[in-house]
Amino acid sequence: MRAVVFGGADISNYDFCGKYIKDSYIVCCDSGIRHAKKLGLKPDVIVGDFDSADSETIRFYEGMGVELKRFSCEKDETDMELGIDAAVKAGADEIVIMGGIGTRLDHTMANCILLYYIKKHGVNNAAIVNEYNEIRLVCDSIEIYGKKGDIISLIPMTYEVCGVTTEGLKYPLNDGRLYFGSNLVAVSNVMLGEKAVVKIKSGLLYAMRCRD
Repeated sequence: MRAVVFGGADISNYDFCGKYIKDSYIVCCDSGIRHAKKLGLKPDVIVGDFDSADSETIRFYEGMGVELKRFSCEKDETDMELGIDAAVKAGADEIVIMGGIGTRLDHTMANCILLYYIKKHGVNNAAIVNEYNEIRLVCDSIEIYGKKGDIISLIPMTYEVCGVTTEGLKYPLNDGRLYFGSNLVAVSNVMLGEKAVVKIKSGLLYAMRCRD
């Protein structure tokens, strides 16, 4: 089961959402409920401290019988983390975060780190997506689907990533190494077709499919 977890970051164009939300378990984190409403979705659960959600929208979904899980503003977890916990508890084997990339860089970086949090909870298929980016965490190997000419960047999350091998990219790596602090052969690679593969032997690596 795929779960889509909506955060509160702005989404200016919802066209990319359709392929992810179809037949998905929908979790909204606090003000992420506005995205569900604009998309005409009924969330399966709404979580958060509700310090930023619109009260009218909260009442709208309460009237529909949607489950709301309220938490104190003084908590250790972010609302997004609580949303991921709800998705894991529901049995998701794929998690897609939307509304997780925004103007608050601290929130964006924290949400990217949550890809590792998701992995630790046994969910191997996870991504953060918006209109311009699809970000995944590589722990061993992943397949990336897109189209010829799509930009792929590989960003180390750990100091050293060893045994990096790529397939389907214009500038290949074969058992290479990438280091935190260096962008050597890692940024703005290009897909040669509709599929690329990234494999690593150790470390953690972000694989990003991006567009301007």
